[in-house]
Amino acid sequence: MVKNIFSRNLRAKGMALIMAVALWFYAISRHTGNINEDLQLTINAPPGITILDTSSNIVTVSLSGPQNIIDRISDMIKDNKINARFDIPDISDIEEDNFKRTIRLTRRNFNFPQEIRLNSIVPNAIDVILGRLESKYLKVQIQRKGVPAPGYEINGEFFYPSKVIVTGPVNILKEADTINTSPIDINGITSKQNRTFPWNVDLENNISIVKDDKYIFVPVQCEERINVWFQISEQVSIKEFKKVKINVFHPTNYDYKVKLKEEYVNLSLKGPKLILDRLNSDDIMAYIDVSSLIPPGPYNQPVICNIPEGLEMEGNPPEVLVDIVEPIIEMK
Repeated sequence: MVKNIFSRNLRAKGMALIMAVALWFYAISRHTGNINEDLQLTINAPPGITILDTSSNIVTVSLSGPQNIIDRISDMIKDNKINARFDIPDISDIEEDNFKRTIRLTRRNFNFPQEIRLNSIVPNAIDVILGRLESKYLKVQIQRKGVPAPGYEINGEFFYPSKVIVTGPVNILKEADTINTSPIDINGITSKQNRTFPWNVDLENNISIVKDDKYIFVPVQCEERINVWFQISEQVSIKEFKKVKINVFHPTNYDYKVKLKEEYVNLSLKGPKLILDRLNSDDIMAYIDVSSLIPPGPYNQPVICNIPEGLEMEGNPPEVLVDIVEPIIEMK
């Protein structure tokens, strides 16, 4: 009786089972997605060791899983909710200054959601060059960017401390002498900044050396900050002024006739560039005083110049040849 129940309509039951399995596979495939993504790999070295180079710091992963999660994977990677990380275990009894290790990546190195399946990692083996760390005194080098405001210049710089203790790879520190400050922005500064010093600036977190005719930048550590002073002053310049008109000064009752060999003079002034740039030949009062001169001439007379405060004459004051003659009296 029981046997008859189970054997009855076997063909119909088989068809139903096949349809159920087909529907299940359809549902699974309908709601499962695949994606390939690039991930930045973070490798952390143990204490006393630093990473000098890696064969790759990007890995490509092939993922599959529920479509709704797969659709969000790219955004999760951009938001740093998914990352790739490998912590190198402690290394003891290291004698070489630098050495090579190969690390192999597995799912444990990624924080994928549990529903996500990791199908492949490319590359899954990465070569890492490691170096021992040491500390050494390096000279500080000031690094500047930009230029002062027009008419101003930096004519002195001071900083303290001039040497700092830097921790970095042994083989790199052997060849290094200096470490740079972070670029100090001096763009547009004037002498007003003389009252705001010292500036407290960071040091760069790397040093550079020349190896095989190429600059190599290697990460280092230094906790110091540098106090920096700049001496900023107005830029001093020399400007030539041509054809400055020479005026003649004398009393109103001066009865003699004055003749100048040259009515114009060229002269050079020295002083702050900002003042000189605003000045032209018409702004300069040049004159000679003939009040004490009587015939006969000629006289070699110095030219007196009224110039703005802060400027000075460059070189010897100009002179002009002056003739003093009796006036011609007409006969009646």
